[in-house]
Amino acid sequence: MTKENPITQSIDWLVECGWDKEQATNLASAIKADTPEKLWEVAPLWLEHCGDTMRYVNDMLGSVAMGLIEVTQGADGEWLFKLNDAGMGVGKQLNEAKNT
Repeated sequence: MTKENPITQSIDWLVECGWDKEQATNLASAIKADTPEKLWEVAPLWLEHCGDTMRYVNDMLGSVAMGLIEVTQGADGEWLFKLNDAGMGVGKQLNEAKNT
């Protein structure tokens, strides 16, 4: 049984999240710490942040960029997302396709 390199696994996972290979490699190698123990503590948090951020860009902002969602700003400054008519139409089509 071979043990996979955690750095390679991290880069592959970042690519799955939507980063290209070079970007994923740079993100994985960017994290630094004063001790190896601290690096093992913070590296997974950094990688998760990078993956979550790209998924947010691909999923939520990608839908906005496709013209499916409208955006407003809430009272606390947070961004609020709502399907517009085009988004509702796509959602309906996806639901119908799923049920056939």
